Amino acid sequence: MKKNPCANCRVRRLSPRQRKKQRVAEFQELSFEVDLVFASPMDGEPYDDFLGAFSSFLDGHGLLAGGFGGRMPLLETGGIVARADRGSAGEADIEAVVTWLRARPEVKDAKASHLFDAWYGYEPKAA
Repeated sequence: MKKNPCANCRVRRLSPRQRKKQRVAEFQELSFEVDLVFASPMDGEPYDDFLGAFSSFLDGHGLLAGGFGGRMPLLETGGIVARADRGSAGEADIEAVVTWLRARPEVKDAKASHLFDAWYGYEPKAA
């Protein structure tokens, strides 16, 4: 069984350098998950254009994303959004991403999860 790197007794024994390297305690980094539903199935160039615009938006806010794929044509997709550099995403980042996505004509609905530990706290949804 894998040890929990965030266990309090273990974290207390780590030096600040080790905590930073393992991204625990005061160096914890938070991210959030985004789920999209498109107004119509997306495929090919329209989807590539959407991803390019989304990537530019995220880059302008110091964020990056992973996922957002699946079997074409896509009616829904999802992924994880986090800070591009060290640090955590915040509530303002969640609001900005969801607002931008909902303003897009291709997107029927967009939802974001709560903030969770980007390195140790992700729990995929049950299928």
